Amino acid sequence: MKSILFLVFLFFSLTTSAQTDQANQLANKIAQKMKDSLKLTGVQKDAIKNINMNLHELKKQARVQSTDRLIVGRELQRIENKRDSFYKTVLTETQYDLYHTKKRNLVTNK
Repeated sequence: MKSILFLVFLFFSLTTSAQTDQANQLANKIAQKMKDSLKLTGVQKDAIKNINMNLHELKKQARVQSTDRLIVGRELQRIENKRDSFYKTVLTETQYDLYHTKKRNLVTNK
């Protein structure tokens, strides 16, 4: 019985670790793309990565708060809507304007 519990614990630990690794890789990829396209400094890149990891953690918490998809979806959107305001604290005005233009073009497929 103890070995089964241990295996279950190990499985969940590895699953959580894999999800965190994927989130970390995605946060790094986003930060690197932003560094290249917006000419971010190393400090700015690290800050963007940290923002993305923090947003990931908030979204992860939101997913376990409710089983109602509508409630979870609204909470995820509320969290996502904070991204630009967090980025604005890190980017210069010129960088933020360029980021916002690129994002708008991406969303509207231009």
